[in-house]
Amino acid sequence: MSDFILSATSTVDISREELEKENIKWISFPYQIDGKEYMDDLGKTLSLDDFYQAMIDGAVATTSQITYVRYINYFEDLLKEGKDILHMCLSSGITGEYQQALMAKKELETKYPERKILILDSLTATACQGVLLLALNEQRNEGKTIDEVYQWATKNRVNVNALFFTSDLTYLVRGGRLSKAAGSFGNLLNICPIIEVNLEGKLVVRDKIRTKKKAMKSLAKQISNRLIKDFPYLNEIFIVHTHSKEDAEELKSILKELLPDYKGNISIHEIGTTVGAHLGPGTVGAGFWGEEKTI
Repeated sequence: MSDFILSATSTVDISREELEKENIKWISFPYQIDGKEYMDDLGKTLSLDDFYQAMIDGAVATTSQITYVRYINYFEDLLKEGKDILHMCLSSGITGEYQQALMAKKELETKYPERKILILDSLTATACQGVLLLALNEQRNEGKTIDEVYQWATKNRVNVNALFFTSDLTYLVRGGRLSKAAGSFGNLLNICPIIEVNLEGKLVVRDKIRTKKKAMKSLAKQISNRLIKDFPYLNEIFIVHTHSKEDAEELKSILKELLPDYKGNISIHEIGTTVGAHLGPGTVGAGFWGEEKTI
């Protein structure tokens, strides 16, 4: 196995147990519920059920960046193990956290000139980010060097597709990502926007579809059309949701019908507090290896 540390932010939304099993380090994003601060510790302090129920009950959830100072402390603790670091950030198109990590890298490289710190902008989020992370971990386990894994990631991250829809626009309005008028109008007409993460790692609306049932079918068809069925690493579809397990199960069922010859696994993951604070309950989507993004 290659002797470097693989690290990521808590937004990969992979379980604590799996991260520990694979020896992948991670750093938490801070979030707030009605002003009270928590750390995104993958559901240890506050379960995702309690988090989303609080939002349903009217609580306002917000998030903060991982600061440069926290990154300094986090990276330095890892560097003391005497190993190089490959760290994956949440998309720079969503947060400025990537720049904070780069600042910390620059400072620590003068203090630890014999060590290498590589910062990867995932250009995606949530379990879609996890799809990329686990592929990198497979390559680390194969014995590839830190530079080989980093270069592969920067080349292939454009193939990590992230598509989802939301059936409740209320939370996008609360988070300032949608105007109140547009949100009210959309909810009134049962509009479910299908959103994807583009080449710049930003959220863009790809389509606007009336009714959740039609949105679900459209989403599944787009996934099946884009999917690379024989991708060499982590050939798996990660279905993601925010407090919408039944909808996630329905999407999985539809995908199995559309992809009878697909031999990869289709797993379900709940979106964590950092991204979930902005999407709110009612979101369903998927991360998967697919066609190279073009927008």
